[in-house]
Amino acid sequence: MNISRPRRLAMAAAGVVGAAALAACSSGSEASLGDGEVTQEVRDIVATSTEVPTSIVQTEPLSSVPEKKSVAFIVCADPTCEILGGFLEDAVSTFGWEFTAINAPATDFGSAVQQAIDLDVDYIAGTGSDIATFKTAFDAAEEAGIPYFSCYSSDVPAGPENNLYANCYDVTANDAYGKALTSWMIQDGDGSASIGVVSIPEFPTLAASAAAVHRYADELCEACAVKDLELTVDDLVSGGSPNAIVSFLQSNPDIEYLYLTFGNFEVGLGQALKSAGLDGVKVVGVQPQQPQVKSMISGDTDAWLATPQENAMWTLADQMARVATGDWNVEQERAATIPPVYILDSVEDAEAIEDLADGWPGPDGFKDQYKALWGVG
Repeated sequence: MNISRPRRLAMAAAGVVGAAALAACSSGSEASLGDGEVTQEVRDIVATSTEVPTSIVQTEPLSSVPEKKSVAFIVCADPTCEILGGFLEDAVSTFGWEFTAINAPATDFGSAVQQAIDLDVDYIAGTGSDIATFKTAFDAAEEAGIPYFSCYSSDVPAGPENNLYANCYDVTANDAYGKALTSWMIQDGDGSASIGVVSIPEFPTLAASAAAVHRYADELCEACAVKDLELTVDDLVSGGSPNAIVSFLQSNPDIEYLYLTFGNFEVGLGQALKSAGLDGVKVVGVQPQQPQVKSMISGDTDAWLATPQENAMWTLADQMARVATGDWNVEQERAATIPPVYILDSVEDAEAIEDLADGWPGPDGFKDQYKALWGVG
């Protein structure tokens, strides 16, 4: 999610969608809930998911130190992307590579990609934009022989076959997020949970998270039901998410858990729920940054899946290094796309990372772990 993410396009959107109209966008299936059962599979998933990871996913060392390259990072029209660019620059500077950040207009990501091509860089990277949204520029990069690397989108890398060599934290990662948090809700509800899922369907990664909640609620829980609240980009930019969520919950008083596929849906939500007398609904979500972590400490939210943004950019740098040394292969890229994550579900968990503005960065010492694989100091 950081999908670098809905906010990227949200900033270009205009207009306000009313709460009543947004509530009408909700859809989903409902089951007759009864006594539930928490299976051993669910318990095992939760036990694993609440452990803080200690290692990165990648384990294969490079065959050599990568030779010097130049990298252009496309900074989307969202403050988060600038932060990601800083993380990537830090990672590639480990190799002594040249780094250039290029700001993309909110409505024309491809123009920034073209600027990178014109600079004749060796590699181009970007986050949150599917290839279809800048296909002309992407094709131009391929024609120029410049590999492309991505995170937080829905495209599937195939290396030389489609000129895409990375897509960390893609829809397969969102499926894993959904499995972990859905299991947590099932266990917390003693095997019976009525869940409302908040997403923006036009973003594939968020849609994948919503679909995962439906799938794993069906697979892992006979006494669970899921309903959807499908918001819009307009709602996100207007700050109308809390009112829309309140309207949705008032129309669906059976809902006990609220799953936020994007952390920014939480902004202002706690007060809105309290004002509406809905603060008994438990709130969980994906990729907490500092405001969401503090919302746990204040008791406004109940569980978050910590997905490390900084580690994402080091994963991206790792894929670049593997292309540079000839060690890249699609199998290990696919394995690395799902990051080390864990569920924060206590005030103590939240307090441990509350001073980190960008949320949990990754396993302790993750940079040294990458450097060891890269053969650099």
